[in-house]
Order: sequence, then C-alpha cells, then structure tokens
Amino acid sequence: MNAPVLKTFLAGVAFGIGMTALSLYAQEPGYFVAALETIAEKGRARRGKKEENKFLRKRLKAMGFSDKEIKEGLRGHP
Repeated sequence: MNAPVLKTFLAGVAFGIGMTALSLYAQEPGYFVAALETIAEKGRARRGKKEENKFLRKRLKAMGFSDKEIKEGLRGHP
C-alpha cells in the first residue's frame, strides 16, 4: 500500500476503535451514532449549499453579471 492509502486506512481504524471504546465506556452507543449522523447531516448541507452556489454563479455569469456582482449577491444568499 502506498503512504496516503495507508494513512487513510489507519485513521479509519483508529476512529473505529475510538468510537467503540467511547460507546462501551458510556454504555450508550446510540448517543454516538446520533452525534455522527448530525455531523454527516451538516456536511451534506454544506456540500449542497456549495453546489447550489456553484449553479447560481454559473447561471448569473451566463446572464452577464460580473464576478464582483456575483460575489456580492451570493454573499447574502442563505
């Protein structure tokens, strides 16, 4: 295995062992699963917003807006 793959693999193993130890210590594995799901949900929402902004930027560019105008307009976009 090359170095980046090995590092990722070892990080995953360490994370799994750590989560197992914490859930056994707390005796409530459901709590940790819920926390992980919340983190994943936030990540999906952030990626979704990024994709939406990319789409809007492309659309506004096609309409003839400048990069500066697009940047200012997207800054206030929810």
